[in-house]
Amino acid sequence: MTSALFLIFVSLAAGVLGKVPGCCSSIKDSTTCRRYCQQILEMQTSIQQMQQLQTAAEHCPKELVSFWSCLNTSLTVVRDTEAWPGRPCCDLATGAQCRRRCLNANSKGEVRRVCNSNSDVEKSLFTCLRKQEEGETCCKQSQSLSCRMVCRSHYLTSSPRNTPPSPLHDLSQHCKGSPVKHCMQEKAQTQRASDPTDKLPCCDHAKTKRCRDTCRTALQSTRAEEQIVEDLSNDCGTANIMDPMWTCFLWTQPSRSNHTPAARLDNARLQCCGKAITSRCRDLCTQLYKSGWSYHTEFYKSCSYIQPVSTVEATMHKCITDVDEPCQLGCKGLSFCTNFNHRPTELFRSCSREADRAAKKAFELWQNGLIHLPQMKIPVKDVRTCEPEKWKAIACALQVKPCLKQPFLLSLCKEDCIDILNKCVDHKRLSNEQSVPQLCNTLPSANTPGACIPLAHHLRVSPYSQQEEEVTHPCNPHPCRKDEVCEIRRRKCKHPDSCAQFICKSACSLGQVSSMLVATGTYVRIPNPDSSSADTDCFLGCRCDSKGELEHCRPLTCLHKRSCMLGTGNEQDHGSHFLLDKSQCICHDGTLVCSQQTCPANNLPAHLSGSPRECTAQYKPVCGANGKTYPNNCFAKCGGITRLVSATSCSEYDPCQSSPCNIGESCVVRRQVCLGEDAQVNCPQYECISAVGLCNSHNHDAVCDTSGEEFTNACLLFSHHRSMAYRGHCQDWCDVSGPVCGHDGETYSSECAARAAGVTMDYEGSCRALGNLTRSNAQTMSCSRVECVPVRPANCRGVIPSGACCPVCAAQLRTLYSSRLVGVAARRMEQGPLTVQHVVSALSRVLMVAQCQIFGFLSLDADLILLIAPVTNEPSEVQVEACNSEAGRLETLIAEGSPTLSLYLELSPLLLAPAQSASVSYSNSMYNVGSASSSTAFSGILLSISLCLTLVLSSLRLHHRH
Repeated sequence: MTSALFLIFVSLAAGVLGKVPGCCSSIKDSTTCRRYCQQILEMQTSIQQMQQLQTAAEHCPKELVSFWSCLNTSLTVVRDTEAWPGRPCCDLATGAQCRRRCLNANSKGEVRRVCNSNSDVEKSLFTCLRKQEEGETCCKQSQSLSCRMVCRSHYLTSSPRNTPPSPLHDLSQHCKGSPVKHCMQEKAQTQRASDPTDKLPCCDHAKTKRCRDTCRTALQSTRAEEQIVEDLSNDCGTANIMDPMWTCFLWTQPSRSNHTPAARLDNARLQCCGKAITSRCRDLCTQLYKSGWSYHTEFYKSCSYIQPVSTVEATMHKCITDVDEPCQLGCKGLSFCTNFNHRPTELFRSCSREADRAAKKAFELWQNGLIHLPQMKIPVKDVRTCEPEKWKAIACALQVKPCLKQPFLLSLCKEDCIDILNKCVDHKRLSNEQSVPQLCNTLPSANTPGACIPLAHHLRVSPYSQQEEEVTHPCNPHPCRKDEVCEIRRRKCKHPDSCAQFICKSACSLGQVSSMLVATGTYVRIPNPDSSSADTDCFLGCRCDSKGELEHCRPLTCLHKRSCMLGTGNEQDHGSHFLLDKSQCICHDGTLVCSQQTCPANNLPAHLSGSPRECTAQYKPVCGANGKTYPNNCFAKCGGITRLVSATSCSEYDPCQSSPCNIGESCVVRRQVCLGEDAQVNCPQYECISAVGLCNSHNHDAVCDTSGEEFTNACLLFSHHRSMAYRGHCQDWCDVSGPVCGHDGETYSSECAARAAGVTMDYEGSCRALGNLTRSNAQTMSCSRVECVPVRPANCRGVIPSGACCPVCAAQLRTLYSSRLVGVAARRMEQGPLTVQHVVSALSRVLMVAQCQIFGFLSLDADLILLIAPVTNEPSEVQVEACNSEAGRLETLIAEGSPTLSLYLELSPLLLAPAQSASVSYSNSMYNVGSASSSTAFSGILLSISLCLTLVLSSLRLHHRH
């Protein structure tokens, strides 16, 4: 470090560390303002300090005159901007000599004498200087110190290496009555209108390669907008609002979207950037989806999933594919790919008429005798006479995109590739460097489950052609408006004859160009790239408000990707999952999260070597402060429960006995099982309602009365002088007599009451036995006193959940979760503790099959047990298979941290969910065919091949859907 730079550094450090703490400590009335002020000290560069100052400005009002005056004289970066607004940009200089000259300069002209403004080397520096110079025309109009600081930080923090232009809402309090805000808004509108590259993502919606290439070239040119539209019309057809590309291109984002920290280009795909392996790809991905599409070409050039050998960024691209083309159950309505129809239990990314037409065009083009694949061209014989059905199946698979488990470049199996090329390759036109084994060796083998698509599976019609209507997917295809989300109606209809299977809800987009929506009222966890790094992922917790915007965003606890030390020389990376002493574990942020083993009963073998064997099988239930019933006090202690609220089961405990409500209120029992670190401290089992009928009709907490009528909440039910049968939506296809014991070990008034609480029935009568404690589906001796009801359907071999006695025909997910993240979610949602019921309700909105429902409870092992079961009166085999497929999909989404789930705040704590499926002995051989192939090709999901296929079909000039 030169002496000059050293002196500058010392000066900067003295200015920040010496006097700024005094500025912060002078704030007496706002701890939030003081905290953000103190964080300025942690920033290393001038730009980062101004960025943090801008954040502080959102929480520090302009009335704190002495505070702002103190910063103006104490903070070096503020003094620098007063002397010359461009000086903080010097941090972006690449060359040492250029940086020195910049730090001593007082104008851009002086910098240009030493630094080459026409070189790409110093592009970032001069872009920053230009923006500061333009912005100063507005900022210098302010007479207020805080307004001038906020204005300058707005232009400074929009440099290419940092955040996009900051929102202008903080100007409202600091620049009220000043011409600065109006000046900045006019300048921002002019810049938005004159920057066609903002529309680059619209090109991805183009139907042809020619149109897509023209779109990208035109938008990146210097032509006027009229010329750009003319070029697009020539190669893409006349503007049509029904065409996705034109709709995107002509759409103008409302300026209001810039008023929130959530208003980035795409918060869903932005979350995928954290999955990048290389820091370069992570940074490019972040800039691409955070700030602007100028990084589009560089990102796909440098970080493409399509590399000659490497698939280094497969995980990141697979995540992006999950956002763009999520796996969905069911496929029908195809006229060319007919063998893909009638598959209600299988998962596809692009089962649509567009994909069907694209597959037909691909097959027709292959008739010219040349197959285009990444990195190769294969000369073939006439595909109309040489294995035409196999070539058709390949074309359809590439377009309809069955979901697979493992990431490979292509979805064709090596064995099928060798077979079809040995028969159909044109050896006369094959180059000397090519051979059939060489062409096929890079493909995955069919012996690896879920890695490729066996052609045999799609060379015959679906075995479910006659049973397809037994499984329905009401939200696929999407029946609502584009700005609405579709949810399956899972509650009883007052008028069944006119009741749709789905509900359309108003929604918020997760970004300016995001296709992913969340329903109004939903809390989401979105990335906060401004605070993230290669080793740290930071997030914001936001809520989708009634106006269709993500608002009230607040910082959440950051996730540090720390590894776990399991002993000398045994280090596990963050996110890795493994078996430890036969227990499923995952390393999460330096913490080992495992399925906790309860103390086994003394008449059972120890589940783990060396486990304590002190608990007896005696059933003497107690109620933990977390709202869960344990079979005896010993098991409660083994489950980590340090406080009991009753020496009885929770169903017998009366939380209203102590009269916890205020005068004018009535206490009503409201049982719940709480999760997280504070589960034993804050888990109320009651609610207080108005004693005089002053009810809030907007409080949606459904209850069912004894006549089967549903009310929005308990207050409204009692105000109508009704009697409550149970909490939750009124249920169909269940018995209202009781009592019954649920698989959670709790007694319910009826089977319907258990189902409404999200719990499946274990056996009839009150709970009276200690059930299965191991993973082997074995019953304990105490279950001998229990008579199980027959499993439906009769040919189903179900699972026995942990702690239960009787099997249920359902797929089971043993889910590990982060107690810390549970607390983070609960504090942000500000609606009380996060409960098992919250998680089950959120997951039920993600299920696609109307005939399947999700149930859940907290096990004695402290796992979250999730059961996906058919809920029809007489479940069929195909419905059981559909529920198994739903479980497999959720298993992979949770394990891979897919935005499809992890964006929902109450689901973000879920880390790992190994699935166990119900098995069905099929009634005829037709089912055996479907089951065997399904377990091979479709047991897993989520293969990111869409980018690969996009490039393949681009070279073929085919119509496809991006």
